[in-house]
Amino acid sequence: MNQALLWGAAAFLIPLVIHILNRNRFRTVEWGAMHLLESVIRVNHKRFQLNQLILLLVRCSIPLLLAFCLARPILTGAQGLEGESPVSLVILLDNSYSMDTNSESGSRFEEAVEAASRLIGETSRGSEIAVILTGGVPTRLFDEPVFDSEVVIQKLSRTEGGMGASDMQAAIDEALVVLAGMSHARRECIIMSDFQNRDWEVIHKEGLKAIRRQFEGLDIVPHLSMMQLGKPVQENISVDSLSFPRRALGVGQRLDLRANLRNHGPSNVENVRAIFRVDGVEDSVTQLQLPPSAETQVLFPSEFKTPGSHVVEVEVVTDDPLQADNRFAAAVTVWENIKVLLVDGAPSSQPLQGETDYLSVALTPLTFGRVQLLDLVETETIQVKELNEERLKKSRVVVLANVSKLSDEQLKFLETYVKDGGAVLVCGGDQLDLNWYREKMFVDGQGLLPVSFGPLQGEVGEKNSSTAVLSQRFDHVALEFFNDPSNGDLSSATIRRWYQLAVPSEASEVVTLAMMESGDPLLVEKNYGEGVVVQMATACDADWSDFPLRPVYVPMMQQLITTMASRISPPRNIQTGDSAVALIPDLSDQATVSVVTPDGLQRSVKTVTEGTAQLARYEETQRPGLYTMSLPSTEAIHFVAETSRTESSLDLLNETQIAELADELSATVLESPEQYLELDRLRRHGREVWKIALAALLGLLFLELILQQRFARVRA
Repeated sequence: MNQALLWGAAAFLIPLVIHILNRNRFRTVEWGAMHLLESVIRVNHKRFQLNQLILLLVRCSIPLLLAFCLARPILTGAQGLEGESPVSLVILLDNSYSMDTNSESGSRFEEAVEAASRLIGETSRGSEIAVILTGGVPTRLFDEPVFDSEVVIQKLSRTEGGMGASDMQAAIDEALVVLAGMSHARRECIIMSDFQNRDWEVIHKEGLKAIRRQFEGLDIVPHLSMMQLGKPVQENISVDSLSFPRRALGVGQRLDLRANLRNHGPSNVENVRAIFRVDGVEDSVTQLQLPPSAETQVLFPSEFKTPGSHVVEVEVVTDDPLQADNRFAAAVTVWENIKVLLVDGAPSSQPLQGETDYLSVALTPLTFGRVQLLDLVETETIQVKELNEERLKKSRVVVLANVSKLSDEQLKFLETYVKDGGAVLVCGGDQLDLNWYREKMFVDGQGLLPVSFGPLQGEVGEKNSSTAVLSQRFDHVALEFFNDPSNGDLSSATIRRWYQLAVPSEASEVVTLAMMESGDPLLVEKNYGEGVVVQMATACDADWSDFPLRPVYVPMMQQLITTMASRISPPRNIQTGDSAVALIPDLSDQATVSVVTPDGLQRSVKTVTEGTAQLARYEETQRPGLYTMSLPSTEAIHFVAETSRTESSLDLLNETQIAELADELSATVLESPEQYLELDRLRRHGREVWKIALAALLGLLFLELILQQRFARVRA
């Protein structure tokens, strides 16, 4: 560091010159007894010369070491030093909910923020800094890299954890994009995380090698470092999910909600209180015991007295280090009624002889039974010629029952209705114009109809040609109700006549809801625009089957219609990072919608026009929790953003696994910010060794003194 002082090393010549001069400065004295010492001198001459040489080397080394020490030499590791040159620094900061795990020193996230702030504060003047938060959807702290370290530190201090589970692959991809756009020759990328098993096990070894190649493929290869924060914790209880029927729910109808609880620890946990809340008000409490490493379900039945958007929540009250996963919420929409338009293709004035008579009774049993209760479904039956745009706008679901065909104008209205979010059920029957359905509604898979109606199968009067619904476990939400045998057996009905519905193997958008024993589909479904179309192979009356005469017919049609009605609305329960979307059908002009986020902040979004309705969309849902959207009509719509509970298992990568991961990524493992700063100082300034040189100098001075005294005694 002070190269000019190395010239002081020339002082080693001083003891050398003195030695040479002293050798030449002597005089010969004749002494009579000299001959008596000549034999001794001849014997010890070589030893005297060696002692003098050792002492001379020590004395010459002293000024050499002194000059070396004053010059303050540094070790560079055979690399050029970076000095105080600015750095392009990217920090991947884990703010997922597992980082809220508490210990005596605070949460892991607080430790991470403190460490990141320490590193940012030590960057050289002119450095550019980018922080990427990895929780949920990877998000940049600033849109562009920032050159003012104080600004970054201040914003970091206001940043909170508790976001969704980390997607480390996506976060690293984002870091690569940021690094590629940075400007300085020094580039650093630091991953600060608790390094949970679940976050990294999804990236296989080949994926890690691909990440390494991506880093090495950058124009300037950055130094990659990994800093693990937090210690392994075993004890934790979480509410993993809430399960409840996804069909439309009416006022006064019972909702059976099941909370799935898990004990991640190795110890038995007793006296766990599970609290069930509706719209923030405690509804019921259950006390239970959770065995080690086990999961259980708790049932909470409930009824809603008012229509609209409601929020249900289950919270477990227990003392564990991670409270963020101790509650789980869901949004529930309670309908006042569902308007269903029944288009009767074969009307009759005789009771139960019309095509939709049985269906109307099944959908509104309380009304027909003259019970002092209200049906959720409200039906209107019309003939084909009465179908128009106005009636479609007022309906949530439209049923085409044995309708021969529609006019071109009616078909256009129906297509627009479904595209904008409507639901249509198309039932078979003997009046269908198969050519019209194939050419106008199927249109080689591009039209409304999921599949083309094929040839008729079975005969009404022949029992041997009949079939039944295949007894199976139903995966579709509309029929999963019948997986419980106590709710009815769909296979108990006899189907005597039906159309073949051949689903092409390449038609991935067509979903089969139920099959018949003949091998033909009974119900198929297809999304069309924002809406849905369901096609039934047989008729909805008693002409082709005895379904309407069976007790299972009422719950089957109720489940099917109410599920179709609920699916046409955008989902209210979303994953963190997904958009919260509200359809506002009665709004014709653009409006401003207010959104309250889980942290209590209020945001505003503008509606956009889609079809004949306005759509409100809120994108910033990275934080788990409740988002409340207030519409211009003062109606409040609730959205609940939840994240995967994969991080509730608080096991971390151990030292061996961290080392293997670092080896795959060619990264440096750091234990603390101080270790990183020390390594950074070595890269920038090298390692000073003047202290070692000073110790050696003092040692030589002491050695010179000892040797001088010893050699003098020997000569004496």
